[in-house]
Amino acid sequence: MNEKSSRPPPRKAAAKTAAKKGAPEKAAPAKRPPKASTSVPADLESRVRMVAYLRAERRGFAPGYEIEDWLAAEAEVSARQQAEPAAQPRKSAARKPRVGGTGTG
Repeated sequence: MNEKSSRPPPRKAAAKTAAKKGAPEKAAPAKRPPKASTSVPADLESRVRMVAYLRAERRGFAPGYEIEDWLAAEAEVSARQQAEPAAQPRKSAARKPRVGGTGTG
């Protein structure tokens, strides 16, 4: 029996042959969408989810009231949102001119 044919190939060679055979390569990590564009609906839903959970917790998680909890939580969150003034985007501070030379010299 031939010793060379019975030995497993070295790791580097095995990786190369796997790549040649069409083995899936490691994909680049998926890029996440910017939070600013999707934060409003997700934030609103997360608030409703939290309020609904707290309502269920107060009544001891008794089954059968999930829809009522969710609808009451939606009403509560929307009432709070209407009561709060809309957040204004922050304006960046204007740069003050430097004191000193004018740059001509």
